[in-house]
Amino acid sequence: MYKYFDAHCHYSYLKKNYEGYLIAAVSMDYQSAIDTLSLKRENVLVGVGIHPWRVHEEDLTRVLPLISKADFVGEVGLDYRFSKAPKELQIKYFEEQIKAGEGKLINVHALDAWEDALNILVKYDVKRAIFHWYTGPSSLLKDIEGAGYFISINPSVTFQKKHQDVLRNADLRFILTESDGGYEYRGKLLEPSDIPNAISFMSSFLGIEEQKLIKSVSDNFYKAYGLNVVNS
Repeated sequence: MYKYFDAHCHYSYLKKNYEGYLIAAVSMDYQSAIDTLSLKRENVLVGVGIHPWRVHEEDLTRVLPLISKADFVGEVGLDYRFSKAPKELQIKYFEEQIKAGEGKLINVHALDAWEDALNILVKYDVKRAIFHWYTGPSSLLKDIEGAGYFISINPSVTFQKKHQDVLRNADLRFILTESDGGYEYRGKLLEPSDIPNAISFMSSFLGIEEQKLIKSVSDNFYKAYGLNVVNS
């Protein structure tokens, strides 16, 4: 049914049809959570969460009740590079959202905070998590994979060396694809339709047949999000 899988997309900022894609739509704050929840459909899973960039200005108590209506929790996490909120407040928001979403997948943003985010997930015995656009140390991959968590590879892999290093060192059984659609990066608005080109690059880079890679990403996506596999 689906050929491509977008494990992390700001779909409420795009609101376009992407035939053949299964999309996990993340939120940033209260308003995008409301918008995202309204977009749920057969090929769109919906996530609720407060992004670490919004922690300093967002009311946690408004968002927590919405998590029960979502398929997963996200985009949540820590950002020690760009967030305006102190680390302690970021950690509090992250932990409270994890607790509110008990049993749900956690879709994690963890720029310059990869190890701290991983330790928090393990502390709360989170069973399913995705480290989106992972550009952290390759040495941490084994711990992420050992916990049963996934990483998502972004279209930036075609030129971002540290993302390529991650792809080279990651276990294929824990790799997902994402667009981070709706986010503008280096002057380009990212979209799910960027994923096929990323898949082609990944296939060539890893020396793996494209169909084998797509099948692996598909299996990983269904496992990560706790879905029943639908044969294409």
